[in-house]
Amino acid sequence: MLQGCWSFVTVQTSESSGCNGNVRALEQRDFLIRSGRRIAALLLLCALAYGGYRGYGHWRTQHLEKQVQRFVAAGEYQSAVLVARRLLDMSQDNLVASRAMAEMAERSGRVEAVTWRKRITHIEPNVANQLALAKSALAFAQPDLAAHVLRSIAEPGRHSAEYHQLAAGLALTRHDRAEAEAQFTAALALDPNNKHLALNIASIQLTSSDVATADRAREKLTELTQEAPVRLAALRALAADALARDDRPTAAKFTTLLHAEESAEFSDALLHFRALEGTELAAQALEDLKTTAAAKPKAAAELITWLNRRGMAVVGLHWSSRLPKEVVDAQPVPLAVAEAYSFMQDWTGLQTFVEGKNWGDFEAMRLAVESHAMHRLSPAERPSMQTQTVWRAALKAAQSKPAQLIAIAQLAEGWGYRADAEEAWWMIANSNDNAKTALSALQRIYKAQLDTRGLLRVAKRALELTPLDVVAANNCASLGLLLNSDSTARRLAAKLHAEHPTNRAFAATYAYALHTEGKAAEALKLMETLKEAELRHPTVATYYVVMLVDSGRLALARSFLPDAQRATLLPEEEQLLKVATRKLVAAQTSTLSGGVAAK
Repeated sequence: MLQGCWSFVTVQTSESSGCNGNVRALEQRDFLIRSGRRIAALLLLCALAYGGYRGYGHWRTQHLEKQVQRFVAAGEYQSAVLVARRLLDMSQDNLVASRAMAEMAERSGRVEAVTWRKRITHIEPNVANQLALAKSALAFAQPDLAAHVLRSIAEPGRHSAEYHQLAAGLALTRHDRAEAEAQFTAALALDPNNKHLALNIASIQLTSSDVATADRAREKLTELTQEAPVRLAALRALAADALARDDRPTAAKFTTLLHAEESAEFSDALLHFRALEGTELAAQALEDLKTTAAAKPKAAAELITWLNRRGMAVVGLHWSSRLPKEVVDAQPVPLAVAEAYSFMQDWTGLQTFVEGKNWGDFEAMRLAVESHAMHRLSPAERPSMQTQTVWRAALKAAQSKPAQLIAIAQLAEGWGYRADAEEAWWMIANSNDNAKTALSALQRIYKAQLDTRGLLRVAKRALELTPLDVVAANNCASLGLLLNSDSTARRLAAKLHAEHPTNRAFAATYAYALHTEGKAAEALKLMETLKEAELRHPTVATYYVVMLVDSGRLALARSFLPDAQRATLLPEEEQLLKVATRKLVAAQTSTLSGGVAAK
């Protein structure tokens, strides 16, 4: 016991260890435990609060998603947009909100639908979303985008009726009826009960030059008039076919049935009137048309446009002047009335009609029409500065409206304003939407004008858009050689020939590239790998003659000269052939002179 007390006292005077040190350690441990418990409790509280917040956020998102879907289904678009915007503020990648915005834009006919479909495809890149994007692109006149999207779908995703339907729609925009029929047929094989597919196939076959095919199509369409989903469309196709064949009695039979349908449209009434033209019923039918159209802007525009196209613009304009103001001011009536003034060549009247107005979503079209009137009222060779200002304003207003920009470009081309048409088409070509459509139009313009530099510009842009486009690459090479004979064009020609050694056009381009480098023997050796029929192709023969003359093989050059003279050539090619022809004539003259002197 004493030992224990002594020991205790000794510890008190020591700082190294002992009972007092243990007490302090225990107190410190208790403090840390209590603090740890408090911190743990605080962390748990924070975690619970955060979890509750996240749970609330998730619940709120789901609630808003259901709400926006209900609004869209009920057609309450204003409320749907507000909720969708709130969801997108919470997350830009919200699929439900993006789909709602796309659907509303599609139903309202707004091109923004394509942008939303692109976003959806980016967020969730699956076949269903790709097909929806392609469908939207076709609906808003963006066939190039639709083609790109359909090409990007992997092979397994192409085995669906919807894919083939969209491919058929794309083919129709390119006027490729054979491809469209093949795609619709493939779709029908996958969805054999789809009457719309059967209708589309029969409608295409109806235009066939083969009498038996067209007759079978009429029989099929007659069968389809008994199918409710496609009855009206089948009657329209049969009526239009009868009118095209000038079979008025048959046309009247089908249009009478069509006109009696409750869901018939105003265009059906127009079709019925066409079938009755030249009969005693025509006058009353026309008055009925006017009465029906007077109350509906869309119908009024259809009637005015129809009268314009049938040489009765004066009648259409006179009738439109008696329409209620709310009808005349509603699109597309102003466009139809403007067209009537244009058909009548009343440029002052046209300018008065459009100047200072506001056509809302069609303001770009109004400005384009106003510039057209000002063009006609200005000296033909010198459009006024004001005309150009209005034209540029039209292009600016159409920048966000691809379909209107295409329409403006087509109008300018149809009006004969080449520079304006080029400007509009290049705006489209330099964008991503409908670029190939624009390049096709520009190529047509430059070919008609034999504009080599313009064609080279088109080829370069086409190659930028599609680096694997070998036709564009060859055009870049051949046109570049014609204009500049630069090393870039020669390298491109060499690359194309190396990759496609059996292609006649590529071989000729590379041979000319060798020729411009002074490698005449190599150039001719390459040309002579072609078959004679290929060498006698007019354009190929032109280059062959040039190479033969420069190599002194004049007799062979003369034998190909008639083939070359049949070619439609660009100015630079014409010059090459002209120089070669002069050399041939000079050589022949020299030979004849020598022969006379010898005698």
